[in-house]
Amino acid sequence: MPDTRITDLPAATALGAGDLAPIVQGSGAAAETRRATFAQITAGIFAERMFHVRDYGAVGNGIADDVGASQAAIDAAHAAGGGVVRLGPRRYRVAGAELVVKENVCLEGPVFPGGQRPGANYGSIPGSILLNATRTIRVMRGATLRSVAVIRDGIGAPPTNMRAAIALRAAMAGTAITIGDGSGTHHDALVEDVLVLGFDLALRADNSQRVNIRRMRGDNRNGIWLTRTYDITRIHDVHFWPFLTGNLGGVSLVQTPIANVANNGAGLVRITTAAAHNLVTGDLVNVFGVNGIAPANTRATATVIDATRFDLQGVGFAGSHTGGGTLAVWNNRRLGTAFRIESSDVAECVNCFCYGYNIGFDLGDGAQSIQLNNCSVDDLLSLKDPATVGAWIRGSAFRAKWLGGFISSMATAIRVNSTSPNEADNQFVGVMVGGGGAGRTIDVLDGGLTLVACDLPASTLHLGSGGDNLAVVACDTRSASFSGDTSADASRIILVGNRAQAARSSPDQSSTVLLPRSGALGASLDIENQNSAVTYSISLGAGALAPLQIGGDAANNPNGGVIFGAPSAMTAPMGVTLRRASASPAAGHTLGQLVFSGNNAAGAETPFVRAAGISETVTTGSEAGAFVVETRSGNTFNERLRISANGTVTLQGHLLIPGDPTAANHAARKSYVDGQFTARRLPVVATAAPTALTLAAHNARLVSANTGTTLSINWTATGDGFSCLVVNRTASDLTIAMTGFSGTTPTNPDGHTRIRAGGLATLLAFSPDGGTTRLLLLSGAGAP
Repeated sequence: MPDTRITDLPAATALGAGDLAPIVQGSGAAAETRRATFAQITAGIFAERMFHVRDYGAVGNGIADDVGASQAAIDAAHAAGGGVVRLGPRRYRVAGAELVVKENVCLEGPVFPGGQRPGANYGSIPGSILLNATRTIRVMRGATLRSVAVIRDGIGAPPTNMRAAIALRAAMAGTAITIGDGSGTHHDALVEDVLVLGFDLALRADNSQRVNIRRMRGDNRNGIWLTRTYDITRIHDVHFWPFLTGNLGGVSLVQTPIANVANNGAGLVRITTAAAHNLVTGDLVNVFGVNGIAPANTRATATVIDATRFDLQGVGFAGSHTGGGTLAVWNNRRLGTAFRIESSDVAECVNCFCYGYNIGFDLGDGAQSIQLNNCSVDDLLSLKDPATVGAWIRGSAFRAKWLGGFISSMATAIRVNSTSPNEADNQFVGVMVGGGGAGRTIDVLDGGLTLVACDLPASTLHLGSGGDNLAVVACDTRSASFSGDTSADASRIILVGNRAQAARSSPDQSSTVLLPRSGALGASLDIENQNSAVTYSISLGAGALAPLQIGGDAANNPNGGVIFGAPSAMTAPMGVTLRRASASPAAGHTLGQLVFSGNNAAGAETPFVRAAGISETVTTGSEAGAFVVETRSGNTFNERLRISANGTVTLQGHLLIPGDPTAANHAARKSYVDGQFTARRLPVVATAAPTALTLAAHNARLVSANTGTTLSINWTATGDGFSCLVVNRTASDLTIAMTGFSGTTPTNPDGHTRIRAGGLATLLAFSPDGGTTRLLLLSGAGAP
C-alpha cells in the first residue's frame, strides 16, 4: 500500500479483540512501531475500570432478558475482589432468575431516579430494572444497590380510569429487594437512591445485621419489612407514596353522591347512588357522610346489584337514612404496611414518610427500643376510613421512641397493645398527632404511652382497662378529649402541665389554677366517689361574674348534701361566715344571703326563700345587725320575719298555733297567747257553698255565710271543744245539719234550731260530761 494519510483511510466498521493496530512505543531515538491486538490495548487502557453489564451482553431494550448478562458482570466483579457494575441509561429486564448482588459488589445505575413523574409515567427512567414479580434482587453481605429504579415487569402505561387503577393495585405482587438469604451471615448491605414500583413488598430483610437503607422512594402494597435485624439497622429518608396513581384526575379518587341507604332485605346495608357507580363485585369502597345509619360509614367490599345499587358485604343495617352520603373509590389506598419491624433492636428510622397505607409503622414482637426521628404518616381524612393505624406498638414491642414529625388523618394515630414487661416505656415527643378520624386518635389497650410536647388537635385519647398508663405532659390539649373503658380507667390518665389543661400552677407556683371549660363556662372540679364515679362538681357557670356552684351529679348523686365539719376531734363549733367587704358600709346593707331555689312548673330555676343578715348600725363601737327572712309570693319577695339587734321580733302575717297544743313546749299555750295579745283581729271565713265546720278551719272565727251556703258539723271534727260566730247573709233562715251529736238539732233555751236570715249567732260544740253527751248550742239570732 502506498503511503496514505491516516485521515484518508476508511473507517473500521467493527473491532474484534484479535484485530491488530500499530502503536508507537518509546520516544525519540528509542521510538519503535509495533503491532498490538485490541484486547491488549483495552486491557491496558481499562485496567481496574468499572464493570458494565453491556460488556457481558446486556441489551437494555426492556424486552430481552438481561438477567444472565447482568449476573455475569456481577460475578466478574466479585471474582476480581469487588467493584462497581454499571447499568447504562436503559431498561434492563430481569425475568429468568433472581439477580444476586454479591459481596463487595455495587450494582449502580446512572442517576437517582427520584419519585413522582408527570402523569405517573415511569416508562423512560434511565437505569431501570424491569423485574418479574416471581424474582427478587438479592443484596448480599457488604453489597450495594444504588441509583436504580426497580419496576415490576408488565406495569405498562399509567391508568386512565378507575377500573385500570383498581387493576393496577390488584396486580401488585412479589418482593423487589431482599437483603441476604436468611442465614444470618449477610450483614452490612446497603440500598440507596432507589425507586421501587408495583410490588407487594418493596424490601425484605431477615436475619441480617447493620442493614442500611437510604433515600428510597416507592409505591407498593407494603414497604419495608425487617425481622431479626440487630445491631442497629438504619432506615433514612424513605418515602412511600402512591406514585403510580397519585394526582390523576378521575383516577386517584372517584366520588359519587349517594341517593339512598336501605336494608337489602337480608339485614345488610344497600347503597343507591345518584349516578352509575361503575363498580364490580369485589371492589373495595369507602362510604362516608351518611346520616342516620352509622354502620354505613365504613370501608367494605361491594356486591353489585345493578348500575346504581350495591350491598356492603358484612355491614349490618341499623337506623334510618336521613340524607347525605358519598361513595368513594380511592385508588391511592395501599392495603398493607409501610414500615414493619419485628425482632430488631434499636432500629433507626429518620425522615421517613408514608401516605395512604393501612398501617404506617408496625412495631411488632421483639421490636426493642426502635428510634423514629422526624417520621410522619398521612392519609385522606375526608374518607373517615375506620381501618387505618398510624403507629402500632404491639406484641412484645417496648421502649419505642418517636421524636418529631406528625401522624395525621388516620382512624387511630397511635395504638399501643404491648404485652412486654417493659411495655410502659413508649414515648412520643414533639409529634403532631391529628384527630378527627373514624376511631380514637390514641388508643392504649395494653402497655403504656407517654406523650411530651405534642400537638393533639381534635384528638381523642383512650386508656383501656388493660392499659398500663397514659401520660400527657406539656402538650396542646385545647381540643383534646379523654376517656377510658371505665371511669376508673379514665381517672388513671396522667395530665401534667398541658396547654388548656384543667389544672396548672400559678405563675409564682404558690397555688393551683383551674382553667375554664370553654369560652362561655368557667372552671370545674369534679369529685369521684369510692367507685370512681363523678358524684360532685364544684364549678363556675356562664358569665364573667358567675357564682361558685356546688352540686351532685344528675346520674350518680342527684340528691347529695354538703356537710361542713369533716370527721375530726373538733372542740369548738365551726363558723361559716358570709362576708361583705364593702369600702363604704352603710345601715341596711345585706351582708350575706342564703337563697333557696328550685325549678318551677316550666323547669326554670326560681328562688323561693331568702334568709339574710342586715346591717342596722355600722358606726364603730356601736354596730348592730338584724336577721331577715323573705318569701316569694307571686313574683315578688316580701319580708316575713325580722329579728332586730334589740331582740324585737317582727312577724309580717298571722301567727298560727296548732289547734291542740297539749304537749309541753310544743307551741305557745292559749293562756299565754291570751295574756300577751289583748287586741287581736277576728279571722273571717267567707263561704258561698256547702260548708262542713271544722276545728282547723272555723274554730274561733267569724263564718260569713253568703248566698249558696249550707252548714254541717260532725262531732269528730270539733276536737271536743269548738266555737264560732255565724252571720247569715242569705235571704232565708240557715239550718245546721249535725252528725255524731246527742241530738239532731242545736240546743237553745228558746227552742231555736236555725239562724235567722241577716242575723248573727254563736255555735258552741261541747260535752258537759266528758264525751258521753255531745251538744251543739245555738245562741243569738236564732229562729224556731
